[in-house]
Amino acid sequence: MNLDDAAGRWQFEAREVFQGDSHIASYASTKRVVAKGTEAENTAMLTLTIFFFDQSQKTADNMTLQGSHDFGSGDEIGSVSAASIAFASPIGKQFKRTGGALVIQ
Repeated sequence: MNLDDAAGRWQFEAREVFQGDSHIASYASTKRVVAKGTEAENTAMLTLTIFFFDQSQKTADNMTLQGSHDFGSGDEIGSVSAASIAFASPIGKQFKRTGGALVIQ
């Protein structure tokens, strides 16, 4: 979904996350295009949070990624910026998302 305002455009996306055939999480992302700030590179600021399923908890374990989205290729790069305790070890590590594959290095 796109939402335009005076400063640029917001894009919102939500999807399910699978490991093999198992639905293990969901994610929500925002992309921000800023007029005269990210247009020249055809890119957007990206924040993506993954919410992992665990029926024993009231709130989902999570991991937040921040970086950039390239509109030409659809690729995303950046780093893990925050996470709940169960997923804290990758904080600060780089990620790349290409198509449906997310790799944290």
